[in-house]
Amino acid sequence: MKKILYYILASGFLLNEASGETIIEINPLMPLNSIELKSLKSFTKNVFLLTDGEIKFQIATFDSKEKPFTKLQNVSNGVYSAAFGHTHLLSDKEPAALLFGAPPLTAGLRFDNTTFFSWFYSAGGSDLYQEMWDELDLNIKGFILQTSGPRALGWFRKPFFSLKDLKGKLIRDSRDFTNSIHREIGLSVVPMKVADIIPELEKKNLDGVSWCCPSADLSIGIHDLIDNYYPQGASKNILNADLYLNRNLYTNLSSLQKKAIEFAASVSVIRHSSSLVYENGKALKELVENHNVTVHDTPSEYFKKYQEAAAFFLNKKAQENDFFAKVWQSQKDFAIIGLPYWSKVQHPNMGLHD
Repeated sequence: MKKILYYILASGFLLNEASGETIIEINPLMPLNSIELKSLKSFTKNVFLLTDGEIKFQIATFDSKEKPFTKLQNVSNGVYSAAFGHTHLLSDKEPAALLFGAPPLTAGLRFDNTTFFSWFYSAGGSDLYQEMWDELDLNIKGFILQTSGPRALGWFRKPFFSLKDLKGKLIRDSRDFTNSIHREIGLSVVPMKVADIIPELEKKNLDGVSWCCPSADLSIGIHDLIDNYYPQGASKNILNADLYLNRNLYTNLSSLQKKAIEFAASVSVIRHSSSLVYENGKALKELVENHNVTVHDTPSEYFKKYQEAAAFFLNKKAQENDFFAKVWQSQKDFAIIGLPYWSKVQHPNMGLHD
């Protein structure tokens, strides 16, 4: 008889032979915006349908008291059955995590969503991704569910035309590896929670804000306080969000159930990334037409300096960490073959929107 598995805090899991469902609770590593939550729910629904109701995911409320890595340790130990979040947030524990979650742009390695997943699915990336969990000593089976990007450079009180114009200006950003790169190119970055953005803007304590993209930025009202928008950015050309399953739980699933999760994960990646094109397009149109936001092109100097600083950052990580060097070398090997072709065939498309 099919089993129902409840992974309960501090007690592993209980088995109940009376039901045909396997219930898996997903614990978010970070607060989910509306689009992330919608996509995650779509994934869980697809798994439920593909398994004829045998696997049912439930999404837990975000708990800010527990750090992301602690949640993953709880998944590994069987305290939780699953988690969901941005893998690059684990880079303080395993630097290679940022190469899977948000690989930085450099002159020789400019991944977009298409080329990243070409490497991931066709050139060894997926195997290295699973190997990463062993490097972290975590009993986890991971699946990438969502990919987004590029993230906008952000919002500024006054237009700028070179990096010199931003000298001494305080800019809000997320608390991750991009802070180091931005500081290297002369930006004064203030790591800050999303909930603090509007209050700090109201106090005029910030000269700029970097968070996400038009749809998410619109939802929290940044445009009401600051109206010069630079949608072109480099800090997260790709941003992936993943499902983390307890590996023992995953191993005990049937072959059909495993394939259902794999299939639903692949569908989720495509649907999430494609939906963002339309959602961000609508939001940008609204910002310009209804809220008098001025959209600017980001100066080319920013991209040049960012890529130089990112290359230095990545080289340093490769010298310090063997697994990071292994993953990065795999991506560079792919880039030699895949990126010249992709760049060549995409070049005519670059001006089609003009």
